[in-house]
Amino acid sequence: MVYGPCKYIFAVESTYLELRERIPLDKNEGIYVRDTRDGSVRSVQGKSYMLESYEELWEMPLDETVEQLLPKRTQGKYRQVVFRCPFNAAVQIYDYKRKTSRACFGPDLISLEPDEQFTVFYLSGGKPKKPGQIKTIEIGLGPDFFSDIFQVETSDHARLELQLSYNWFFKIDEENPSKIFNVRDFVGDACGAIASKVRGQVAGIKFEEFHKLSARHIRKAIFGLNEDGKIGDELLFKNNGLCVTNVDIQRVEPVDIRTKQSLQKSVTLAIEITTRMQEAEAKMHADQI
Repeated sequence: MVYGPCKYIFAVESTYLELRERIPLDKNEGIYVRDTRDGSVRSVQGKSYMLESYEELWEMPLDETVEQLLPKRTQGKYRQVVFRCPFNAAVQIYDYKRKTSRACFGPDLISLEPDEQFTVFYLSGGKPKKPGQIKTIEIGLGPDFFSDIFQVETSDHARLELQLSYNWFFKIDEENPSKIFNVRDFVGDACGAIASKVRGQVAGIKFEEFHKLSARHIRKAIFGLNEDGKIGDELLFKNNGLCVTNVDIQRVEPVDIRTKQSLQKSVTLAIEITTRMQEAEAKMHADQI
């Protein structure tokens, strides 16, 4: 390497290989540099840098899915991969050299070292929930909600379709913050567990009883009962700290046509009885006047 500014006269046996210029870098910018002597790769960040004679720029390989989720790298793949983790979100990074992972919580600017990669999460989506519908490298911490549709069957074999929406957030364990990543698909896991709880509760109840007190039976199945015999306030998944705080019962609808017709008749009859009672009370009140 001959460093300028200077004049250099080539010897007869000399060969011009490459013109190198100092690479300017901001405090949040970096490049990957490879040592051609031993093959080691390191990152240089936050200062302008001139490659040594035994160094070269190294292109960071990324998984195809990660490439799609990150902003497009327009300045070259040798530029250090940077991701802005938004507020109230978390990202998991795995180090293949040390075989360890770390959790980063937003708002934060994350820079990948040469041996690190983002963990991609494949979450369930849609209604009813289907696995692998959402691809993301960031996990929201909540409060937020997700919805699901599933079927249940009462003790007298009436099949019902429920549409429920759940409010949730993550309880962060300060001693083990990476705990939230223990379940790769926390949405599908939570929806499956809750649906199982509700099915177990409804299976021991007759249709008429469930129809009258559907909200209570569903909440009891999900949150359980406390020491005072009252319905609990939350459902906590201990393996990852996911906490469900509320359930919104959006729809309870019979699947069988006969059950639908029977339900419509009972509702119509109840309305008629209520109307007649109100008319009788109004007539009695008018007679007294």
